[in-house]
Amino acid sequence: MRARQSGLIITISSVNGLLANPGGSIYASSKFAVEGWIEGFAQELAPLNIKSMVVEPGMLRTDFLDDKSAEHGDIDVTDYAEATRQFRSFIAAANHNQPGDPVMLAERIITLGMSNKPPARFVFGDDAQEWATDKVNRLKMEIEQSVSIANGN
Repeated sequence: MRARQSGLIITISSVNGLLANPGGSIYASSKFAVEGWIEGFAQELAPLNIKSMVVEPGMLRTDFLDDKSAEHGDIDVTDYAEATRQFRSFIAAANHNQPGDPVMLAERIITLGMSNKPPARFVFGDDAQEWATDKVNRLKMEIEQSVSIANGN
């Protein structure tokens, strides 16, 4: 890609690279790291005309949440027990009921990959789009509050 001065790097992340939920902070932290790396890397690649797209899907109907795929730690911390219980209940209920279609996601990635101007981020799924929008709105409010406080208001 560097020799050709063109290309596209597609990185699969998760909407959890933008937001974290109680009980899922370790998973989210790994996705936050991917997001930060790709955000910086994309800027390093831009002068070489190499594009980058990070894919941030919501919940997809796959076996990802099955016990054979998702492994939970066995250290229980009493202070986090309720958050852990709620998160694991959510996962169990969502397993094989996820709203996102992985085949549709693959089709969209291929289409975007062949386009001249793929987005830097592709948030896929109604759930992911809702959660990401909520996060952006909360972040905007927090920034506005910080500016107000910084200005002595």
